[in-house]
Amino acid sequence: MKKKRHSKRDNKQQHCIIVGCIAFAALCFLTLFSQYTDDVTELVGAAVLKNKCDTTPASYVLVGSNDNYIYALDANKGCVAWKFDTTADVKSKPALYGNTIYIGTAGDEFYSLSLADGSQYWKADTGKIFGAAVADSSYAYVGDNTGALSAYSSGEAAWTYTAHNIKADVQLDNSILYIVDEYLKVGTVRAIGAATHAQKWAFSAKSQILAPPLITTDALYVPSNENTLYKVSKQYGVPIWTFKSTKSIRTTPVMDDKGILYFGSNDGYLYAVDSATGALVWKYLFNAEISSSPAADADAVYVAVKDTVYAFDTATRAIAWKKTIAGKISAALTLHDGTLFVPSTDYTLYVLNAETGEQKWSYKTSGALYAGVTVT
Repeated sequence: MKKKRHSKRDNKQQHCIIVGCIAFAALCFLTLFSQYTDDVTELVGAAVLKNKCDTTPASYVLVGSNDNYIYALDANKGCVAWKFDTTADVKSKPALYGNTIYIGTAGDEFYSLSLADGSQYWKADTGKIFGAAVADSSYAYVGDNTGALSAYSSGEAAWTYTAHNIKADVQLDNSILYIVDEYLKVGTVRAIGAATHAQKWAFSAKSQILAPPLITTDALYVPSNENTLYKVSKQYGVPIWTFKSTKSIRTTPVMDDKGILYFGSNDGYLYAVDSATGALVWKYLFNAEISSSPAADADAVYVAVKDTVYAFDTATRAIAWKKTIAGKISAALTLHDGTLFVPSTDYTLYVLNAETGEQKWSYKTSGALYAGVTVT
C-alpha cells in the first residue's frame, strides 16, 4: 500500500514538471515571436511581410510570381508595401490604369486590385491567362487560353470576342485592340475595334507568334517562330518588309529614338535593324539563345542572355557593362528613369543602375518570375 501511494505522488510530480516545462517554453516562444514581429514583420491575413515599407512608396514596382502572389514594392527602396495571394501561378505582367491593377492567373481567374493597399475590388472566372491585360476608362480587356477576348466592368464581361487561344499580352492603341491568336501552331495578329467589337484585319505568320508585337505610330513589328520579323501595316494588316534570322525570334523588339529595332533570337544573336527598311545595321553573337525582350534608351540597349545582363553603347556597339545574377532571365527587361528592372527565375527581382550596372536593391519572392514588371 505504501508503494502505491509513493507511485502516485511521483506521477503527480512528473506531470507538474512536464506541464511547467511546456508552459515555460510556450511563454518564451511567444515573447520572442512578439519581439521579432514588432521589429521586422507585419501579419497580413495568413501572410507575413518581410522588409515591409514603413511609409507609402512614391513609386511602386508591381511583379507577379509563380508563388501565387503579386507584390507591390517600393521602386526606390525595395521594401514591400503589400502582397496579394491570387491562389494560382502568376505568369503575366500586371496592368495598371489609374490606381487600379488588373492581373490574370493560370488558375482561371482575373483580378482587379487597389494599388494603394492590394485590396480586391472584384474577380472574374476566365480561362487560363498567360498574357497581360490592358484597360481604358470603360473596360479592362484580357485574353485567355479558351480564345476569349473579354471586356470587363465591375467583374462582369460586357462583351467577348471569340478567337482560338490567346497567350500573349492584349494591347490597346487608338481604340484598337491587338491580340495574338494561335490555332494549329500558326499565330495570327488580329486588330479588334474596342467600340465595334469587330475585327478590322488579321495578319497570319507561317508559324507561332510567341511574343506580342511592338506597336508604333504606323506599324506593328511581329516576331515569329519561323525565324522572321515582320513589319506589318497598322492600317491594313499587310506586311511591309521581312527580316530573317537563322532561328526563331521569341522576343518583342524595342526601338530607340533613332528608329533602330533591337531584338534577340534563338540563334544567339542580338540584332539591330533599321525600322524603315528592314536592313541589318549590326549584330552581336552570344552563342546562347535570347528569350528575354530587351530595353533601350537614347544611349544604350540592354539585353539578358541566360543569367547575365549586358549594356551595349549604341554609338560604339561595344559592351559598356555586364552583370551576372544567380538565375536565368526569361522575362522582359524594364527600363524606368535610369533604372533597369530584371526579373529572374531564381525568385528574385534585381534592380540595377542602367548607367553603371551596379545593383541598387533586390527582392526575393518564393517563386520564379516569368513576366515583366510594371513601374508607376
